[in-house]
Amino acid sequence: MKHSGGFATARGSDSSGGLLVRDQSLLLSEQSASPGHRRIALASVAALTAALLGILAIGDRPLPYIAGYDPVVDSIMFLIDVLTAVLLYSQYAVGRQRSLLALAMGYLFAGLILVPHVLTFPGNFSPAGLLGGNVNTSFWLYYIGRLGLFSGVLAYALLKEHQSSAEITRISVRASISGSILVVVVLVLLLTSAAIHGPPGVMRDPVHGVGTLWRHVLAPALVLFSITIIGLLWRQRSSVLTMWLLVAQWAWSMETLLLSLDHDRFSVFWYGAAFGRIASCFVLVALVYETTRLYAQVTLSAEARSREGERQRLALQAVTASLTHELRQPLAAILMNGEAARALLAQNPPNLTDARGAMDDVAADAHRATNIISSVNVTLQGVTSPLALVSIDEVVGEALKVVYGELRANAVVVQLNVPSDLPTVLGNRSQLMQVLVNLITNAVEAMANVTDRPRLLTIDAALGAPATVSIRVSDSGTGVGTEHAARIFEPFFTTKSDGTGLGLAICRRIMEAHGGHISAYPGTGQGSVFEILLPAT
Repeated sequence: MKHSGGFATARGSDSSGGLLVRDQSLLLSEQSASPGHRRIALASVAALTAALLGILAIGDRPLPYIAGYDPVVDSIMFLIDVLTAVLLYSQYAVGRQRSLLALAMGYLFAGLILVPHVLTFPGNFSPAGLLGGNVNTSFWLYYIGRLGLFSGVLAYALLKEHQSSAEITRISVRASISGSILVVVVLVLLLTSAAIHGPPGVMRDPVHGVGTLWRHVLAPALVLFSITIIGLLWRQRSSVLTMWLLVAQWAWSMETLLLSLDHDRFSVFWYGAAFGRIASCFVLVALVYETTRLYAQVTLSAEARSREGERQRLALQAVTASLTHELRQPLAAILMNGEAARALLAQNPPNLTDARGAMDDVAADAHRATNIISSVNVTLQGVTSPLALVSIDEVVGEALKVVYGELRANAVVVQLNVPSDLPTVLGNRSQLMQVLVNLITNAVEAMANVTDRPRLLTIDAALGAPATVSIRVSDSGTGVGTEHAARIFEPFFTTKSDGTGLGLAICRRIMEAHGGHISAYPGTGQGSVFEILLPAT
């Protein structure tokens, strides 16, 4: 099952009791190589080729024997191959692709076979090598190690080419990895024993005389094997892992080519061939880098999801608080008028006229509560209601009627300058009234603590620019600070200790839905002015 991107996961329990997480996008065998990856890979191939040409230009000649050279190189390669195998096993544990399991086994085999190789190499720990080896043992262990690694890469290429979702089974990851490690260890032991006791001779002595069997048969076969693998990998070069396997396979091919031209150990070609083995670290570096990068991306993605969840939780709390704040007044009015209507009906005789008026007020407040919910939908979902021709002086009068109790309780004087002959506007009457109620209520709250001057609310309406009606709501309150003027209409921004920051945001969204505009600026004396501009009909 292939996915080109994203971090979609499927979770379930495997038979080992662990948590199965299949996320193909986290597999380097599925990650597409970027142009940057390709440039680095091509530069690496060019550098390796230049190194090979430089060594060939020097020519093969004897060099001094360095006692610690082979143990150092084998130790480095052992660490590189085993660490690469561990990272490939971890990739298999994520994706359960048999191609990754085969490749991990190849690298593990190549790493473990180096242990008997370094022990049996002549001159490392004894003149003839340890473990009862002979002059040919270390040579055959090197050759077997290369065959094992190349076989792992070949299996990876073949399995990946025919890979499908059917191969991802419910076999325990732990059992698969443990079984593969056991198979590799047994193979290393058996092949080490075979290399010690019975392979055909290739070397006449520990230093000189590589025979024709190596130069004419074994080396060409290994080079041909490597070129075949390169051809198979080239067809699948789009993934990051396959691309770096191509680079490593190219290095191993050049290493084999140099050794096929080498007649003796401890020569220029023999020492120079080590660059191919060291080049194997390209795969390890790619695995470490890409795994770290993907881990960082997943971590950042998880943190972003956590922050988004917290933001949504806070937004939900703010919306709830805003609805509570906005609905408290009409619900209180409904309760008060309902109680008044019941009292009027309980009189003897019942006061039907006043009771009918109280019930009309209940209906109006219930309608207002519905409009508040609709207005919140305008902000949160962009929902709009049907439009009709609206008279400005009528909607202003209705808004003042709604907040009459608050105006009277706070001793606010209203100065109204709204001509009755203003052009009508195309809009939703209830939403426009909700905007005016919100602005008037804010003005009343801004003047609540004013004691040194009259609490004056002024509402002016006039014909502004061509085909535009302007409505200004001014107060003599504390005013809006210049540092807050630019953000006052942002959702969830508020200067009130108990505010939610949604009221003015809702007003702005309603105005935008009506093709209008709302702004705020300081008043000429004290307080602030909120101006609404609406297109006139």
